[in-house]
Amino acid sequence: MLRPAYLAAIAEGSEQIASELHDYIVQAIVGRMMERIGRGEKYLLTSADRWRIQILQDAGELLENITAELSLYTGKQIQEIRSAMEEAGVKALEADDLIYSAAGLSTVPLWESPVLVRLMERNMNASLGEWRNYTRTTAEEAQRLYITECDKAYNRVMSGAVAYTQAVKEAVEEVASAGVAVKYPTGHTDTLETATARAVRTGIAQATGDISLKRMEEMDWDTILVSAHIGARTGDGGQNPGNHLWWQGQFYSRSGTDKRFPPFSQTGYGTGEGLCGWNCRHSFGCGDGVHNPYEDIQTEDNVRMEKLEKRQRELERRVRKTKRAVMGMQVAVEKCQDEAARAVLQQELDRKSFLLQRQNRVYQDFCKYNNLRPLSERLKIARWSREQAAKARGAARRYQNAKRI
Repeated sequence: MLRPAYLAAIAEGSEQIASELHDYIVQAIVGRMMERIGRGEKYLLTSADRWRIQILQDAGELLENITAELSLYTGKQIQEIRSAMEEAGVKALEADDLIYSAAGLSTVPLWESPVLVRLMERNMNASLGEWRNYTRTTAEEAQRLYITECDKAYNRVMSGAVAYTQAVKEAVEEVASAGVAVKYPTGHTDTLETATARAVRTGIAQATGDISLKRMEEMDWDTILVSAHIGARTGDGGQNPGNHLWWQGQFYSRSGTDKRFPPFSQTGYGTGEGLCGWNCRHSFGCGDGVHNPYEDIQTEDNVRMEKLEKRQRELERRVRKTKRAVMGMQVAVEKCQDEAARAVLQQELDRKSFLLQRQNRVYQDFCKYNNLRPLSERLKIARWSREQAAKARGAARRYQNAKRI
């Protein structure tokens, strides 16, 4: 069994790698856009046929560059996921083996069991498959976004709908602020790093769950203990697998034949909404039916903390999103060749930087007021160096002075 805090942090390495890739993609799109629409209105207003050819050529080169970069990040991700999954598998069985040993049963290490190794490899390959799918669709989305925003700027200026400088600002702002998203079949969208973290955390939870369950079958062990944590999701509040608060922190019967405990199937293990499902931080292992370290989880505290942690995550995502937008605007300002457009972009960069400053303050105040630990590591994004932070502070001060805030 793995502690909920361990599962919460297990995907941070993979999330960081995905964040680095996302930052690279956004800056690559913005940099390429400035080469095409940042040269001034006269350059922008070329013939429609010539413009389209140039955009398609640029889009092809952009996709090639991103695809080449993907191989580097995929190599890092393979190593990270494999290491995280191997470590989690060993830790999960270590806790179970203590109970088996106390009962006089002997076990073999994880890597000496071909069956357990195959289970780990199957889940690892599934997680890597999701990563490859995300990055492939993200690269295609980046190409589409570049073409769409460049064409939109061109058509709006040609038609006289907006001024050139406004068209450039809006195009850059759309890419820098929105970034590129992973789209699920349901229509839901996530950032690349959020989707990656969810996939890796879910894959590791399922892998360790599968090997723990297989080990129980080998040991003919029937009693299962499910972990619990403050802030567990409650779903619709009913007695169903989607309400993790309902089934967490209890003993279960693996076979369903021990009438002292409810059947393990009640947790919904093996489904997306249940135990070890989508982004679940719960784990399970063999139990003795007596000692339960999770029995004192308070329901009222659980609901309160669920709401607070949900809000904390929202504030963290907001800060990261704005940081990425600031970095994108910094690239646009540096590479824009038209003086008027650069001035407009600088004003937007100053505004975004001031917004970032306010969001950071709101986050710190929220954590302080609710006695939550500020998670500075969750506010970080790749490539956000001291230089970028200093530039953002300077831009925020300019905005404050200009608006007399």
